[in-house]
Amino acid sequence: MTENHDSQWEKIAGKLHGELNSEDEAEFSQIMTDESNLREFEKAQKIHDKLVKTGSISTSLRQSSWVKVENGIKTYQLRWIKVVLKYAAIIIFAFFAGNLLRPYSPVDKEIRYSEIFVPFGQMSQLTLSDSTKIWLNSGTTLRYPERFAEKNRSVSIEGEAYFEVAKMKDKPFTVSTSDMKVEVLGTSFNLSAYADDASTSVTLVEGKVTVQNNAGINIAQLMPGQMGTKNKNETKVEIRDVQTNFYAAWTEGKIFFDDEPLDQIAVKLERWFNVEIIFADEKLKLQRFTGTILKNKPVDQIMQALEILSPIRFKHLVNATGKDKITIYKRI
Repeated sequence: MTENHDSQWEKIAGKLHGELNSEDEAEFSQIMTDESNLREFEKAQKIHDKLVKTGSISTSLRQSSWVKVENGIKTYQLRWIKVVLKYAAIIIFAFFAGNLLRPYSPVDKEIRYSEIFVPFGQMSQLTLSDSTKIWLNSGTTLRYPERFAEKNRSVSIEGEAYFEVAKMKDKPFTVSTSDMKVEVLGTSFNLSAYADDASTSVTLVEGKVTVQNNAGINIAQLMPGQMGTKNKNETKVEIRDVQTNFYAAWTEGKIFFDDEPLDQIAVKLERWFNVEIIFADEKLKLQRFTGTILKNKPVDQIMQALEILSPIRFKHLVNATGKDKITIYKRI
């Protein structure tokens, strides 16, 4: 009698889940000619339909959901235990196979991103959740997660930043720009990637840096004391030895110029002092300088120093509602 009853439930379970072949379908139809069996099947189908409507439990909620199930069973066990046992073959298959018996693969909770913009004329510094320290230069935007994913650490910037990356052996740190990516495990480097600059540059102070294109393909590897520069219109990276203190000193309020043309110096001054610099004579852009500029000095004092060192003069027009304008003329 018991074996016959078990066989009937196997056929009912198979019918509910669409697993009967033609021979089983014939046996199922024969079983349903008995009115009591038909009523049992209808009850089972109602339970199955309600379980299907619950859908899959998301991975992040499985543990808390199971606690609720356990509490529910304890609270209502006297009321439901006979029903659960009676329809165990169907409940266990539909609920556990559909939801709880899937392989558990932990996934990260939704990661929220923050964005910080440093206005022209200012600098900023912050520490990320992994203890990585970042200094942001004027006119820089950094996008970073409130917490990092399980297998990687990724941020993106537009502008200039100096990174002291916390060492994590199996969790690389990646900085993305519009032009390329820089990947490290733990190191110190400067990255300049302003949108209006013709090139993007990475200067390595300590550790090792891998430079990738936006497709994730390695295109260069830097050692300490090297700078990698990529023209935005080209695919290769030019590597040269440099004095790294020249390219990290801005974090201390200094800018070193090593035989740089005046037009490039002007761009940096515009960002640092939030001014607009205009050349009355295009040839003056080619004047080259070597020296140091201190950010805590007034911009007029810096321009006066440049006047002494080269055949230029300047005029500073104060704008009460916008950026001040500095025009550079040829000294006669």
